[in-house]
Amino acid sequence: MTNRVSRWRHSLPSHVAIPLLLVAACSVTVPFTPRATAQVVTITPLPTQPTPTPRPRPRPRPTPPPKPVFQKPRLQWKTFLKRLDGTPALVDRTSFVGANTALYQIDSGGRTLWSTDTGTLHGFPAIDADRVYVGSDRGVLFAMDRKTGQIAWQFTGATSSLLTRPAVAEKLVVIESTDNNVYGVEASTGKQRWKFNRADGSLGYSAPRYDSDTKSIYVAGETSLYRLDATTGKQLWIAYIGGKSTSAPDVGGSRVYVGGDSTGLSAFSISSGAPLWNFKGERADDWFGPPLYAAATVYVTTYSRYVYAVDAVTGKQKWSYRLPGNALAQPALDVKRSTLYVTSGTFRDNPTITALDIKTGKFLWSYRAGYIAGAPVISADRLFVGSTNGYYYAFSLD
Repeated sequence: MTNRVSRWRHSLPSHVAIPLLLVAACSVTVPFTPRATAQVVTITPLPTQPTPTPRPRPRPRPTPPPKPVFQKPRLQWKTFLKRLDGTPALVDRTSFVGANTALYQIDSGGRTLWSTDTGTLHGFPAIDADRVYVGSDRGVLFAMDRKTGQIAWQFTGATSSLLTRPAVAEKLVVIESTDNNVYGVEASTGKQRWKFNRADGSLGYSAPRYDSDTKSIYVAGETSLYRLDATTGKQLWIAYIGGKSTSAPDVGGSRVYVGGDSTGLSAFSISSGAPLWNFKGERADDWFGPPLYAAATVYVTTYSRYVYAVDAVTGKQKWSYRLPGNALAQPALDVKRSTLYVTSGTFRDNPTITALDIKTGKFLWSYRAGYIAGAPVISADRLFVGSTNGYYYAFSLD
């Protein structure tokens, strides 16, 4: 069709050809497209993202307290008395020390304020607000004025040695004797209030333990543990240890703990005396000393040179440490420094004071101070201990 229009356009005058060309172009057949029907399209908006909440700036962590630096204690002073086999009693930094046949009062600087010689062997004094009490190897219990050392009274009712520490309880002084009896003596007069006989006998190792919560005395015989009413001396219960008792008991966590020879460390119910658990340690035939209860843990030393930390509820061992010498004295606990102080006998000139971490049993330091048979005592940031070499030591723990 394009060729035909072109020939026709050339045969016409120019003023006619152009309009006709436009008409011809407009007559071209265009395919018919039907009209689109309008459709409604629904647009779902995208979910709106929540505005993020600004995170609070983390608070700075508190600076942990500095770890204590464990060092050997600094010797503050030492004073020569006589042979010291026992454990001192202290009020603040004033010491009451039994050495050989005399009882001494030592001030905070190591100076002797008074001494009272009775001619009998002393070891473990106890004190109250007015007096100091100490037994002797001749069966005499002495009461001395704390300020002057003057003898207030003497109790001579026992027929054998009084070598353990007395217990001061309910206006009484309670002492055990190797004559198999436990005596309750009036603190004001020295008169006997009651006497309790231990049917199983006595080895002479068990100092009485007074518990103010139950108002009871706990003391061991040769093979048994007793709970006595402190006021009357009446037996409340008896528990069989399973062998020989060799230590003073301790109380804590509704239980009573006592050590023995080849019987380990035993725990009994404080209310009924029922046995709860028994711990033997590394050696089944070991000889256990007086236990120390603190914060659900019992610390105890043994003759075979071990010191143990035992769970007070379950009787399971927490840790153990082997000392350089045999040890049968009660340890001392330093809560401020998380340290346990243990004394021991010499073994080839090894140290006799050892400090351990109370949580792990890790060794911290040691000090050689001669053979030490008694327990260490902490008072006013000082550590006090007596040695059989005749010296009484005071160490600064600051």
